[in-house]
Amino acid sequence: MLVLAAVLLFSVGLMHSLLGGRRLISPILARSDLPIILGSVRNTRLTLWVGWHILTLFWWGQAIVLIVIEVAPAYVAMATLLTLAFSSFVAGVLAIILSQAKHRSWIMFLPLAFIAFYAAIWGGA
Repeated sequence: MLVLAAVLLFSVGLMHSLLGGRRLISPILARSDLPIILGSVRNTRLTLWVGWHILTLFWWGQAIVLIVIEVAPAYVAMATLLTLAFSSFVAGVLAIILSQAKHRSWIMFLPLAFIAFYAAIWGGA
């Protein structure tokens, strides 16, 4: 049953990124009256676009956790921590690279990634 839930969550993420990205985020990003954040409209667009798609990444991580709950419940803690570490690491690295470190979410995401990874590998998860 949870594998089905994981497939549904993965599908929601896919539709969120593809359809929502095309039908909602793209028209918003095309507007000429966006506020300036992090110094430019380009950074406003980038922040909205990345934030939209990062949500999908975190949902997919949760879909993996649902599968692990179903097929290997002894590894739920490790799977939860590793998917959190991976998703947070990707979010942090993207924040640094794409915004040239102007979007300071990386200050939270990267330590979170390393803490979760450490807990999964050496914390007895």
